[in-house]
Amino acid sequence: MRPSILRCFVILLGVLALAPLSHAQWGSDPATNSALADGASDQTQSKLQPTADGGMYLSWFDGIGTGFDVRLQRVDADGNEVFAHNGVLVEDRSFSSTQDYGLGISANGNALLAYRADSPLNGATVVAEAVHPDGTLGQMGGGSITLADTSDFVAAPKIAGTSDGGAVVAWIQNSSVRLQKLDAQGVKQWVPDVVLTPAVGSYAVADLHAAGNDVILSFVHQTGGFGSPRQLRTQKFDAAGAALWGANHVDVFDSGSLQFGNFPSFVPDGSGGAVFSWYDTGSLALQCYVQRIDRTGAELFAHNGVAVSTNAARIRVSPHAAIDALSGNTIVSWVELSANQAQTGVFTQKFDSAGNRLWGDAGVELVPVSATQVGNVRTLTSADTSMTFWIEQQAFGNDRVHGVRVFADGQTTVGPFSVATTASGKSRLAAASSAHGQSILSWNDTRADAGDIYAQNVNCDGTLGPPSLSAAWTDLGNALAGFSGDPALVGSGALCPGAPFSISLSNARPSSPLAIVLGLNLLAAPLKGGVLVPTPDKIFFNLSSDVGGGVALASHWPASLPAGFELYVQVWVTDAAAVLGFAASNGLRASVP
Repeated sequence: MRPSILRCFVILLGVLALAPLSHAQWGSDPATNSALADGASDQTQSKLQPTADGGMYLSWFDGIGTGFDVRLQRVDADGNEVFAHNGVLVEDRSFSSTQDYGLGISANGNALLAYRADSPLNGATVVAEAVHPDGTLGQMGGGSITLADTSDFVAAPKIAGTSDGGAVVAWIQNSSVRLQKLDAQGVKQWVPDVVLTPAVGSYAVADLHAAGNDVILSFVHQTGGFGSPRQLRTQKFDAAGAALWGANHVDVFDSGSLQFGNFPSFVPDGSGGAVFSWYDTGSLALQCYVQRIDRTGAELFAHNGVAVSTNAARIRVSPHAAIDALSGNTIVSWVELSANQAQTGVFTQKFDSAGNRLWGDAGVELVPVSATQVGNVRTLTSADTSMTFWIEQQAFGNDRVHGVRVFADGQTTVGPFSVATTASGKSRLAAASSAHGQSILSWNDTRADAGDIYAQNVNCDGTLGPPSLSAAWTDLGNALAGFSGDPALVGSGALCPGAPFSISLSNARPSSPLAIVLGLNLLAAPLKGGVLVPTPDKIFFNLSSDVGGGVALASHWPASLPAGFELYVQVWVTDAAAVLGFAASNGLRASVP
């Protein structure tokens, strides 16, 4: 592991130009948070889509007009609204109620939306729309794309951007699920639509994600009439619309039944497969399960999934899963209930790639089971640690959002901490990981009126607002003076996975050769009249200070460096004015929180 870690850092230091670290506009007070959608009437059903620059797209339904319109905001990595406050109007609609809809991102960074729109002929239609990063609409073929304008019942569309620049949309149409691929210009590629229809019962879209040029669809099969069991299926489609996981699809869960109205989400595993989680209501002994399907459609865990806990004294619902790219492990968190469902808590569990429970048969307790009600559990992972968030209801209309960070061995490292503490109703919690290693949350909030959309960032160390740029760096001293005195080495950045960081040298001899020494351990050995601070695991030669006697390095911290990892850095400069011809900076220790 040590050589691979060093290789990661070697790649980072290939960027030899200073990129100033920006200061975020996210607030650090959990009593305030950011009101991103607070117009008159109510706003609801926010969704988050990370962008490559560390920011987010945020979409929601807005009841400010004659119906629930579709609106979109872009938030940059610093928490600033890029579009005008309350976002851009994507679709003016007359619907007095809401259904699910889809938010995704295209290969070139456009927001992709799929939703029901008004139809003058049939009442409702399914459309797709793209929004450019500057807020202009119609980047897909010059306008929204109509996918289903029919007298049939249509509902709950989802959209996923594929790596070829196109997108796939899936939706419910009567008792079937339909899919259509659009190219980068919005031209339909699958003529006719791909249609999935069961021999008995009905299908309904649950979730949709891209896997390169392919897409993975999950859907619920109601196996008969209204009260019949509801089971979970999945299928993968290639760019031509061909089903890759068999003509009969993959049965993720075909024993028992899903909760009525529950359409479980899933997460791609980054290798062409996916991780699914759900809870079974087929008996009074409610239980959560997890399953991983590989790129070929094969089940990696036992058929019908592995239970998150074997504790028969309690029951459990509402799981939310994430997969860690570093370890390949799956983390699932859920609501744990007493047998009579009067008390609730939050638990979490880790599974390896074979489906073995790694945190004991009962999982890890994050919130004790008590009379305080909790729900809306969400889990994110990075570098083999996890962040779990939930809404706590202290009394009716007096809710809080909390979180906790869990280390790789299942021990809590940070928290529980508060994310939102204003006494108000809160619901529909959404969570996503930014490209800069932050967790971004959004939710419905009644602190000002019937419902607004609020959001908050959480740094990898559990703090809110601007991350500390210095806490992860320790000055170890041991500089050796030269022409200009002691060369000074300073590190800046939170060292969260994907977060920007920089190392800058000042006060060195101008325009002089230098070497950067990296080590995984502290050495503190005598050298050339000074002290070599790091073990010399990697040395960068053929570098030089600038005319001001400085060097600046900047990049983004890799996700492959786990929590607790330490790196030691020192710079040595050729300097005839120094004791033995070399000056040295102070040593630095960088510690991943």
